[in-house]
Amino acid sequence: MISIQRTFLVIAITNGIALLYLIITSFQLLFDRSAGRENHYLTLLCSLVLLVLATISARIISMRVVQPLARLARESRRIEAGDPELMLSVFSNDEVGRVATAFNQVLTTMRRTMLELEATNQQLRSAQRQIHDSIRYAALLQRAILPERQLQQAFGDQHFILWQPRDTVGGDYYVFHCQGSRCLAGVADCAGHGVPGAMMTMLARSGIDRAIEQVGLRSPAAVLSRVDAAMRAMLGDAHQSRAMATSMDMGLVVLDSDADTLLFAGAKITLYWSDGDQVHRVKGDNRALCDRRPGTYHDHVVPLQPGFTYYLSTDGFLDQSGGSHGFGVGSDRFVAWVLEHAAKPLQEQARAFSDSLDRFRGGHPQRDDITILSFRYPPQTVSNPPRPGAEEVA
Repeated sequence: MISIQRTFLVIAITNGIALLYLIITSFQLLFDRSAGRENHYLTLLCSLVLLVLATISARIISMRVVQPLARLARESRRIEAGDPELMLSVFSNDEVGRVATAFNQVLTTMRRTMLELEATNQQLRSAQRQIHDSIRYAALLQRAILPERQLQQAFGDQHFILWQPRDTVGGDYYVFHCQGSRCLAGVADCAGHGVPGAMMTMLARSGIDRAIEQVGLRSPAAVLSRVDAAMRAMLGDAHQSRAMATSMDMGLVVLDSDADTLLFAGAKITLYWSDGDQVHRVKGDNRALCDRRPGTYHDHVVPLQPGFTYYLSTDGFLDQSGGSHGFGVGSDRFVAWVLEHAAKPLQEQARAFSDSLDRFRGGHPQRDDITILSFRYPPQTVSNPPRPGAEEVA
């Protein structure tokens, strides 16, 4: 089939020749009044030729350009509307037909790619559901091993826990054990967040169980040292790698209801206590557990006084950014909040600390896992502790 371009080229050349002849003849008739009747007939014939060619051009334009393009436009709108099977009609091998053929090839490739993408997306959605379900199950397991029930049995309304993982699971946890008249309580912050942090808490739980079995509850510093040794043994050389964070902050207190004493030992965690009028604090030793170099940990004797509220907090609370400049809470602001809330009932304090942090944080995202363990002495049932061995570590 002759292409549209060649057809119009032939018509344009013919029209040009006829038009040139009409111009020449017109000049002859204008300047040579003796020109014969033959010139008039030729002029009329050329005019008729031009008229016929113009009609043919219009018809060709209509049949081979306008109508095919209108049909392609209608079919394109149907394709755009979502018809998954429609292709552009191809009735000729001219320019319009080749454009339609190329469009159909692109459309076929695009549809095949979309099907492949949909299959890939379906696989990703399935994998995401499996991962999400696994993380939710891990969160249930992590919460199940936290000693919330044991703390409630021992302290009742004289304690609160503020535990807020940054993700569904996290690397913060709290611990509670009782043996006879002694109870050990504490908080810990494993390196990492989310699933890696949660896996570290499982190792840490095993390390604390082993440490308490070996040294008992006489000295929180001894427990810290044993946990450090147990974690190093479990992790092998992994704690020496710069690419893998395995360190853990921990603060422990041991309450002896017979002796009315409280011992504290910390690895980069501080113990605060207040009656609402003044705040006291004692800092833990400045080396985390399972750090690159082993640390030495010490017991601190803390006054155990009725009316005072005692606080252990991981650094997620103190480091949370907020305010107009995005600075962290810091120890000074935390001490001010302790003074403001220490005299309130413990359950009100949990809401007060959470609200204070939310107001300070504003629109800033939570940076780290957050844990606060707070209690007052005497706890309501510490003289009748839960069955030894029933308390769990998270």
